Amino acid sequence: MKKIVFFCLALCAAFVARAQELPYGKYLTYGKSEFKENRFKYDNETNTWSLRKTSGLNTTLNILAIIADAEEEVRPDSKDYAIIVQMGKENKAAYVQVKCYSDETYHKLLTFMKDNGKKVVETSSGKKVKHQAFYGDYALELNMEQHTISRTSARTADRKTVKNVDESYNAYEFIIKTDVEPWSEYLEKQAAKKAKRDAKGKKKQSVDELM
Repeated sequence: MKKIVFFCLALCAAFVARAQELPYGKYLTYGKSEFKENRFKYDNETNTWSLRKTSGLNTTLNILAIIADAEEEVRPDSKDYAIIVQMGKENKAAYVQVKCYSDETYHKLLTFMKDNGKKVVETSSGKKVKHQAFYGDYALELNMEQHTISRTSARTADRKTVKNVDESYNAYEFIIKTDVEPWSEYLEKQAAKKAKRDAKGKKKQSVDELM
């Protein structure tokens, strides 16, 4: 009996150690008190914990630029981010999703996946590049998507000509998936609506389903 208990404790310790080594993996083992201590906000309907940062300075400067008829900054700040932890039943994490705009963070995550991940696969489509890999019991996904902004800025100094601006930025997404099924009131409602539509025969097949 003692050997079984020791084995279980050792297994739990190994799980926690691996989760902590994985970037953002520590959130997989967080409890309610730890989330609150780290200023995560809980959404009861979606059963998620989230932490977001949006540059207040960027927003203020954009408002002032509009007032002054100047050119505003339309790209997200590189320091902006969102960390979302989707929970399953019994307060277990289903996945961690990190969204950011930092090139440096993306390259760190990509290096980690290539150095430590198993069965690393890279795919691309249009302006999106996806890397997938396995790390222990987790499935990892790293996405990079380029966004282009075409707009007409405020008038130039002579206030006669209009300056056209084409800008682009990269949005990054890192996902850690566990074997726990996501669960929430919202997901249950969506599943119920889908089942109701299917029962009425109004389901529209996707192009993949028709393949």
